[in-house]
Amino acid sequence: FFFSDRFSMQEQQTKGLRPQEFVAIASVLTSFGVRGEIKARILTDFPERFKKTKEVYLVAKNGEYSRHTLQSSRFHQNYILLKLSGIDSPEEVAHYRDWSISVTPDNLVPLEEGEYWHFQLKGLKVIDQHNVCRGRIFDIYSYPGCDQYAVRDEKGHELVVPAVERFIKKVDLDNGCLLVELPEEEA
Repeated sequence: FFFSDRFSMQEQQTKGLRPQEFVAIASVLTSFGVRGEIKARILTDFPERFKKTKEVYLVAKNGEYSRHTLQSSRFHQNYILLKLSGIDSPEEVAHYRDWSISVTPDNLVPLEEGEYWHFQLKGLKVIDQHNVCRGRIFDIYSYPGCDQYAVRDEKGHELVVPAVERFIKKVDLDNGCLLVELPEEEA
């Protein structure tokens, strides 16, 4: 019912682009070889996207970023090896260790109707079947069976809502809310 990806939003300010405009698809681990290839941890559920992606941003936790053309990509064990423009040595790769390899939302893989990216859901108000605001989604836990939406109210009380049709009745991105039906002991 609700597909989500392990994409994470970068929570930093950037020059020219707002924080919500970066979505991480990989994370720089180290260099591979002597020509500046990047060995990266894959963060996307769509690893085939690397064959079609043309432009990426390397984004640091402090908000610094740089734009690069993705020149080549290939899989190596459970990792992706990437060659980016302007990075031609292991020493240059070392500078970007732990930076995210990100794209802008207009470069995301299209989802089916009723499927949402994590960044679209985080921050939504959660309204139960009695029209009571239960808080906002502050985190999403991904498990094999289904995702779990972590909700926190203004007093700090937390609630976890499974992302399944039984509990999730409507996602209203335009109004910034998620309508849920909770078991009566929770409602």
